[in-house]
Amino acid sequence: MRTPLPSPRDVAAPDGWRVSALHDPFEAHVGPLFERDAEAGARIFGFIVDERHVNGEGEVHEGMMLTFADAFLGGAANRAAEGKGCVTLSMQASFLKPARIGDLVECHTRLERKTRAIIFVSGRLSAGGEDLVTVTSLWKVLGER
Repeated sequence: MRTPLPSPRDVAAPDGWRVSALHDPFEAHVGPLFERDAEAGARIFGFIVDERHVNGEGEVHEGMMLTFADAFLGGAANRAAEGKGCVTLSMQASFLKPARIGDLVECHTRLERKTRAIIFVSGRLSAGGEDLVTVTSLWKVLGER
């Protein structure tokens, strides 16, 4: 088992959340990222927006939202691959509304379809109950044709 990487900020997890173990250096750099259990064994992921995550307008940078989505949609794909690794083939996002410093952004993932070689995952990023970004993605299961 790989040792989780430390995040550059020490941010307390919100009530009911725990810190996610991050193994990707880029994801650790923008962390900490959090997770909590939801109904039916699902997990919800989150981060608290700080000044590292925003653009010149004070809104969360689209690159941060895609990094966050990639981390946890990838996690859903890897769980679906049952021990085989996955890599991102494609990701499409629709940016509906911006988040700002102090917001808790949540990511809800959904496994849409699974074949031997490709896994289809969607996600919804929200804050305060309002949708911010919707994402669809395809993941290649390594070693499968």
